[in-house]
Amino acid sequence: MSWFCGKFGLMILFISICCLYIFAFYFDLKFKNVLNFKSNHNTIPQRLKDHMFKKVLFWNGMFGNKNFYFGDGDIFKNCRVNKCYATYDRYYTNVENFDAILFHGVELERQDLPDERNIKQHYVFVNLESPQNRPIENVFFENYFNVTMTYRLDSEIVWPYGFVRDLKTNKIVAPFADVFWNVPNNDDESNELSSIYHSKDDTTIANKNKEIAWLVSNCPAKSGRWEYVQELSKYISVDIYGQCGDYQTCPYSRDCFKDLFEPQYFFYLSFENSLCQDYVTEKLYKPLRYNILPIVYGGANYSRFAPKDSYINALDFNSPKELAVYLKQLETNPKEYRQYFRWKTRYRIEDSTAKVACNLCKFLHTERKINTYSTLSDWYSRNKCPLQKLLNEMKYATKVLLNIEN
Repeated sequence: MSWFCGKFGLMILFISICCLYIFAFYFDLKFKNVLNFKSNHNTIPQRLKDHMFKKVLFWNGMFGNKNFYFGDGDIFKNCRVNKCYATYDRYYTNVENFDAILFHGVELERQDLPDERNIKQHYVFVNLESPQNRPIENVFFENYFNVTMTYRLDSEIVWPYGFVRDLKTNKIVAPFADVFWNVPNNDDESNELSSIYHSKDDTTIANKNKEIAWLVSNCPAKSGRWEYVQELSKYISVDIYGQCGDYQTCPYSRDCFKDLFEPQYFFYLSFENSLCQDYVTEKLYKPLRYNILPIVYGGANYSRFAPKDSYINALDFNSPKELAVYLKQLETNPKEYRQYFRWKTRYRIEDSTAKVACNLCKFLHTERKINTYSTLSDWYSRNKCPLQKLLNEMKYATKVLLNIEN
């Protein structure tokens, strides 16, 4: 009798496993995922019923972040086009059933790739680093991707380090290849927004008593920025924070711009580590959120990224000494210095991540053509850092070098 019960129990268990497998297959799930169903996937069944939803897989993570810094949960819920679902769970469905797979290109390993591929899938090359610092080294990846998602303005999906919103129209106006800036020529004190801003701005500027701050941890860089700053510091005071300077480090838990830089300093060095096309990072967008004037140094056309007269470009000057002379003039002329902040009455700097997620979802619902990159490095790095090559003859970039390049 016990033998019969045991055999009958095994039969029931076998039938149950078969039913579970059929259930998993019906809902396009892998058996393993059903057994390990997690609470943070509690929206999956409802979404699976709607075949209009686009499924996105974060393949290899981005500098240790499995969600590519897009956050947890429904990252598309506030988007105008929001029928998308993203996960880092490779067993959510058969890998060839994902509409898009995001690969952090600079960390991708040849031995860790999907086993199956659907010709209709979007294989997305994601990258926020410059080609000078993160080149494509494995020829296998030259024709592996069919979509680019980078800081470059000619990417299929542009992922900039920040956006600029027009407060009057409530539209995002930059960065784009063609931008029209509508910054007032003088301060309009009759404007309510302008009056509110300047009442706070006056106090902040009046209390400044130091010249330049720079927060940096990677000292020597391919852009020659360290050499530029060493020359600049001969003519004007530069306080260097971080691992490369004599001043305290700035932990992530502290807002050093609010606590240290904005209250004390007139200027902040927004110097990039490489001089490449469209490579404009948080080094610019971070200080623009505060009442401190950034000095940019990079290979981008900055007029596409930030409002007119919201920054000073080091490459507009023939030498660091010439730049220092101009900065000292601004220090002693509060009215002229103040003009570099009038853009704030019209524009606001915003984080880009949420908007980029929306653009990704919209792309998957509207793009029908599958692109091809026969040689991705041609698009990614070929002739994309022309100033960088000229640095072989000079230590750092100036207006002189820019004129040679042009």
